[in-house]
Amino acid sequence: MKCVVIGLAALFLCQDLPFKPNEEFEIKLNYQFKQRPVRDQNSIHLSESQRDYDRRTSSDLLPYLILNVKMLKLSEEEVKLKIINNLDQRTISKKIETGTIVPIDLGFTADVKDRVNPHEYLLTFLSPKKQELSKIIIHVDEDGSFLVNGEKRGKF
Repeated sequence: MKCVVIGLAALFLCQDLPFKPNEEFEIKLNYQFKQRPVRDQNSIHLSESQRDYDRRTSSDLLPYLILNVKMLKLSEEEVKLKIINNLDQRTISKKIETGTIVPIDLGFTADVKDRVNPHEYLLTFLSPKKQELSKIIIHVDEDGSFLVNGEKRGKF
């Protein structure tokens, strides 16, 4: 519930902030298959469901997603990028320039869809005086739909 309130508050606070035009950035999916790190196979968790146990102890190769956001065009004022996820954690805060590629590690796609990992990222472009100039919102629905600034870009 807390995450929903924070997400809605972030959306309302950023309403007047314009979306960065699609032609000024590109997002490429780096879709890999990785094995989940083995954790506590011999432990018993009483509140754990069978599905959670299978997820925790599985040695299968699972889909893993990293987004590479490339800045194709920046205004003269846009010098810094701040990324915050829906859990209100700042993941990246760095200076940027045209051609910069910023990786966003979403993690295992099943965890993103099941809301175990963050499922929404707010990229905010800042001026040298830290004034917010534009934004990009990346969101993954529970069904795996991938949206950028409210526009569906695919499904995994």
